[in-house]
Amino acid sequence: MTVTVLAGGPFTAIVDGVNVDLVAAAVRGCPAVADLMAGAPSGAATYLPGRRIDGITVTAGTVRIQVRSRWQPATELAEQIRRAVGAVAPLHRVDVIVADIEDPPPIRITR
Repeated sequence: MTVTVLAGGPFTAIVDGVNVDLVAAAVRGCPAVADLMAGAPSGAATYLPGRRIDGITVTAGTVRIQVRSRWQPATELAEQIRRAVGAVAPLHRVDVIVADIEDPPPIRITR
């Protein structure tokens, strides 16, 4: 794994040709994603000098994304994430792991 950290503002960490800051922003921008998550089951995280990006691991040709999902169908979640990550890491396969799901929205009773 090659990690390159460029001087300057945000969006400067490149791991194996993938800007992990841009990937994190793209994933967090997906409506079906509550947030990126580290820990079980995959332990996905990227370790950089002085910081860590939870929920993203880049390995040879693959970007693994682990998230807490909003109350959405898993197919919509995966499609949103793959489309968003594909825009910033087009040469990598995108694996999506749902580690947790938010509670469903409250049921509204009308009378």
